Amino acid sequence: MSARNRETVGQVARFGLVGVINTVVDYVVFITLTAVFSIPLSKVWVAKYPSSVVAMAVSFALNRSFVFRSRRDAVAGQAFRFVIATVIGVFVIQNLLTQFFASVFQYPGTVTYRLLQAVGLGFSEKFTIETVAFALGTFASLTWNFLAYKYWAFRPTTAARGPASR
Repeated sequence: MSARNRETVGQVARFGLVGVINTVVDYVVFITLTAVFSIPLSKVWVAKYPSSVVAMAVSFALNRSFVFRSRRDAVAGQAFRFVIATVIGVFVIQNLLTQFFASVFQYPGTVTYRLLQAVGLGFSEKFTIETVAFALGTFASLTWNFLAYKYWAFRPTTAARGPASR
């Protein structure tokens, strides 16, 4: 395996770990805010926005320093590109594909439902289709995010790469 491929494999592994950490941070902040401020179920979005902002800030810091090890370039430009890439990944790709697989092309969900029924797991068809749609949308979004971060948000500038790579 080439050094470049090893580097990418390492980045993918670190990206996955950062994803787990971000999810835990998002969840802990969300649950803490709902408990501390006694937020009713009908208004949990009030806690979800700040928890998402905190998780996104942690994600940026960890992706920049730990996953892609970017230290030389301007932080503001990277942060801007990171936010744009993340918004496209979550609010465009993930949401549209989740909707598509939940309502237009339900085949992956219905096949999964039938397989689960065959092995005796009694999830409802609606729940299974929604879960599969969510998983497919999330996988596409994660793939987009990784590639956008690697090749755009945290790509070293020519000056940061040095004269040998120009």
